[in-house]
Order: sequence, then C-alpha cells, then structure tokens
Amino acid sequence: MARRAFDYYSTPEWCYKELPIQWELFESAHEPCSGDGRIVRFLESKGINTTSSEIREGRNYLDWTGYTDLILSNPPYNQAKEFIEHSLVRAHTVIMLLRLGFLSSQKRYPFNTINPITGLYTLSRRPHFINGKSDYSDYAWFCWDKTNRTSTGFNWVV
Repeated sequence: MARRAFDYYSTPEWCYKELPIQWELFESAHEPCSGDGRIVRFLESKGINTTSSEIREGRNYLDWTGYTDLILSNPPYNQAKEFIEHSLVRAHTVIMLLRLGFLSSQKRYPFNTINPITGLYTLSRRPHFINGKSDYSDYAWFCWDKTNRTSTGFNWVV
C-alpha cells in the first residue's frame, strides 16, 4: 500500500484520550503534526495552552524554535527520530506515538541508548488509521520526561 503524502494518518481519539496522564500538570504544549487539530483540541480541553505546526499548512515543525512543557504527537514514522531529537531540546516532556518496532532497530540503537525513554504507554489494541483498518503493527506512546510528570516504566492504554 502506498504511503499517504506527508505520512498523514490521523490518530484515533481513544489513543490519546485514554492515556493515564495528569494533564493538569502541564501549562503549555505543542503539537508538531496537528493534522485536523484533534490532539490540539484535546489538549486545549484539558486547559493546556497549545500551539501547533502542520507541514501541509507550511509550518514545518523542524523549523519551530519555541519551548514548552509538553510535546505530544503522532509524527511521520520516517522522520520520527528527527522529530524526537528536535523535541528533546524544545520541551520538558515529549510523548510520541510510534510503532513498538522503534525499539528494535540497530540503526536507532545508539539514539535509544543516549536518549532512553522514561515511560512506555502500550496500546492494548491496534489503532485503525485508514478506513477503519489496522496496519497490523503494535503501537505505544514513547515518553521522555525530564520532570517526572508522567508514569515511568511500562503502562497500558486500554
């Protein structure tokens, strides 16, 4: 199956709404790939002042120079490492939705060793990104948290 332009795959709402996170601990957030705005609206509904980038609207996240409490996103998988590297210097807490296979690549081994995750929120079911269908991959929210606002270790999203 051909990839969508800009790796645009909207995140199903349950994937972030069921995250066991105390959202009130965050004052500001940035969504690097806002797409249709669903994650931005969710964060704002939690009282978090949220900004965003969206490449399809001419706002490339990798050009963003702000700083924030939280970065939460489903980045384009083919640029995930670059998005994470950029995020780690732009936020106290970074949470990215990625395939679990992100952990098992020899190419990413040095990166994962230098930047160990502080928490992993594994999705208990596979998200349906296109036409109600799964891509048969397992996913998790990978977390890098400098402030201990999120749970450490292994967690589930049900």
